[in-house]
Amino acid sequence: MGSLFSSCSVTPEAASSIDHLTDEELYGLIKKRDESNVVRPSNHWNTFITDTVWRISPDAVVKRTYSATEAFMMSYVSSHTSIPIPKVRRILYEYPSNPHCETWWIVMDYIDGDVLESAWKSMTTWRRLCVMWTVRGYIRELQKAPIPNPDVPGPFDASGKSYLCRGRYFTDDGAGPFNTYNAMAAWFDRRRFDNLAFIHARQGILYACPKFDASHPLVLCHMDLHMRNLVVDKSGRLWIIDWANAGAFPPWLEYAQLVLWGRAARQEARPPKLWLWSARYMIGNFSKYTTGYLDKLQWAFDRPAYYDFAPLDYFEKLGLKVD
Repeated sequence: MGSLFSSCSVTPEAASSIDHLTDEELYGLIKKRDESNVVRPSNHWNTFITDTVWRISPDAVVKRTYSATEAFMMSYVSSHTSIPIPKVRRILYEYPSNPHCETWWIVMDYIDGDVLESAWKSMTTWRRLCVMWTVRGYIRELQKAPIPNPDVPGPFDASGKSYLCRGRYFTDDGAGPFNTYNAMAAWFDRRRFDNLAFIHARQGILYACPKFDASHPLVLCHMDLHMRNLVVDKSGRLWIIDWANAGAFPPWLEYAQLVLWGRAARQEARPPKLWLWSARYMIGNFSKYTTGYLDKLQWAFDRPAYYDFAPLDYFEKLGLKVD
């Protein structure tokens, strides 16, 4: 697959039933996937969480990904932490005959268990506290893991190259890639400027909002710690899945992405209050970055990444000073 996956551990320690299969045979199994072998339970009430993982053998599943770094990040985290993550067995282009294909199949181990969202309901309070303690430990490991370039944010590959950042706080189109931490800060500051100008033009108010805080060093982050991305296996072990948005980010963005789920439009999609409350315990108390910063930029995150609302001299022409 080239340099992108050159450091991925695709030779697992334990054998898998699909190890002896050729790529063509794997494509054949993938082609046969249907609703009967979807791993994640159906979500008729929560349609924006899609079933994207299919079981193709007794011990293997396949996932379509649009992230060029997801498979690498899974193997990278596995090799630098003790966090349980499904073993990557094979990476295949979704359309191998298309030289411009930018979607992949990740073939990985099947984890026999329930997503935390489902398992939580039958857990005792003590067991729930143990889960939160475990997640806290996982996050501490992530934050201590080395990153190839301490000043380069976002997802990265084996060479250390940075890729597009995705998630709610990077708009629907994503942002970057950023070559430096300062470049990411500048992107957020431009969103802030547009937001301030938008509010002033429509309401005549000079809104107070701080600039991007780059004082926290970049650390390895999962960036989508929804309860459906944690799996409790039959022995009670907790696994983290879905590393599509993972990369190097300030830790407060990890916190913000987790608590964001508490504001889902539909009540059924929101995690339990105890889980949301524990975010500051599991990740760190970064609540000021959501209420005092990111929440104030909500309009800017709803705009396309390439959209610049206001000319840079907007406030200067009005004789107003904005820090």
